[in-house]
This record gives sequence, C-alpha cells and structure tokens, in this order.
Amino acid sequence: MLRRQRRVGGLLASVMLTGVLLVACGGGGDSGGTAYVEPKGSATEQLAIDAKNFSFTPDKLTAKPGIAKITLTSSGGLHDFVFDGAYAGFQLEVGTGDSDAKKIDLAKGTYTFYCSFSGHRAAGMEGTLTVK
Repeated sequence: MLRRQRRVGGLLASVMLTGVLLVACGGGGDSGGTAYVEPKGSATEQLAIDAKNFSFTPDKLTAKPGIAKITLTSSGGLHDFVFDGAYAGFQLEVGTGDSDAKKIDLAKGTYTFYCSFSGHRAAGMEGTLTVK
C-alpha cells in the first residue's frame, strides 16, 4: 500500500511540475512559436483602419502585393487586428485613442482579418483584405 502511495504521489508531483513548466513557458498558445518579423524596406502602400465597438472601418480593403504599412486606430474600446490563418504572429493592439502600426509583406490573395478579443469577432468585428 505504501509503495502504491509513493507511485501516485510521484505521478502527481510530475503532473504538477509539468503544469508549472507549461505556465512558465506560456504553453497552450496557437502561435506555434512563430514570431512575426517585420519586413525591411519602405512601405509602398498605407492601409488605415479604425476599430470601434464591434466593427472595423473600412471592413473591406484592397492592396497591391508588396510591403504595406497597416495602421490600426481605436475610436472606441480595446481591440486587436490579426489575420485568420495567414501572417502568423502579426498583431496590432490598441485602446481608445491609441494607434499601432506595422509593416507587412503582402502576397496576392484574399485574407480575413478580425479582432481576437473574446466575443468581438462573433459580434461582427472582421473584414477582408484583397491583395491583387
């Protein structure tokens, strides 16, 4: 009985240690360890987007392939701007009255962008970027 208790206790300690290590490393995120690297060079296009409560203005953007600078400004609330399945790690984040901007190297295609804050996308905070 004592031997079984030690094994269970050892297993429990292992599980707890693993959980602590995952928390310390930020485990569970969907970034896959890929950090966004901003492209070098000048932006040939400027895209400006306003985030307000549950909408982006404009919510349909068109751009040419190449380096673009995307600027997100918030006129209401805390929001971010990420792409669905493309440009892993690219994120802009703003609060009311703030702006955030990054350059991105756009490839031809149609991309969905959205606010990843809880409930925002479901409330309609998404749009499309068409690169042609």
